[in-house]
Amino acid sequence: MINIKKILSILISLFFIYLCIKDIPLKNLFNSINFNLGLLILAIILLFLINILKAARLRLLMKNYKKRQFNFYLRPILLRQFLNTTFFLNAGELVTPITLKRYFKCSYFEGLSILFSERLIDLTVITFIIGISLLFNDFNLNYKIILIYFIIYFSLVFSLIFIVKYKKKIFFIPKNIIDSVVSGYNYSIKNKDILWMSLFFSLVVWIIFIFIDLLIFKAFEITSPISTVSNIVFLTGVMVLSQFIPAAPASIGVFNYFIIETIEAFYKAKNINYDLAIQTELTSISIIILLIYILPDITWGAYVFYKESLQSFKKLK
Repeated sequence: MINIKKILSILISLFFIYLCIKDIPLKNLFNSINFNLGLLILAIILLFLINILKAARLRLLMKNYKKRQFNFYLRPILLRQFLNTTFFLNAGELVTPITLKRYFKCSYFEGLSILFSERLIDLTVITFIIGISLLFNDFNLNYKIILIYFIIYFSLVFSLIFIVKYKKKIFFIPKNIIDSVVSGYNYSIKNKDILWMSLFFSLVVWIIFIFIDLLIFKAFEITSPISTVSNIVFLTGVMVLSQFIPAAPASIGVFNYFIIETIEAFYKAKNINYDLAIQTELTSISIIILLIYILPDITWGAYVFYKESLQSFKKLK
């Protein structure tokens, strides 16, 4: 079954890669790309530094567990990102609770519950920011569409709150697992101070991510004309959405296709000429952007993975 999922993920990525390059002469890729190197370097530095803020948020969520030095909160963040980038099916989400269990003496499902809460807070914040951006971006959407978006958004938020509150009655899950999940919830976001501070941390994280995206898309001459703040917020949301589609590691193919199609839509909304040369350059740029985003994961994250693996092997001996 696992092999079938891997094959399916690869096929999905190959399909989207084909959609990206089917009309493009491959020899023209990377031929002429004009960019501002300074903006890209600043974006890369911020991509590394933002992990420190994520670690601070995890330390807050783990406040009621065993106290450790700050680097013990940074390692799970980097490890999860490395595994999500390099392995299939976001493996980091399932493996990282093992690290939390070892570091903070919580159960596996407590750790999973806390990481799920963290992801849920992230998704809630960025979804709200995207909704606000719809009022100002170049698509000029009808207000009824935006109203429907927010009705769905708040309905989902309140539904999730209801599920969390009455999870014992809704989910058919073994009691020992439920108890561990509830324990993770009780020791983290059930505390209102932890919840509100986590929301604040997530808001800051996403503002920085949007700023990073703004730097990256402003850096390239071809994407600079559509790089308003509201458009970039929408692009950030599109990139988040691409990660939910099961595909090969790093969402390669899916990520590129979504970026290209969204930028094309902005070009048309602004009545800017869009032709094969622009499509070719956008395909090249989408590859570069993906590499920039995963750079901290395949360097710093890879180092943490190596150290963790080495430590595990020593214990086996």
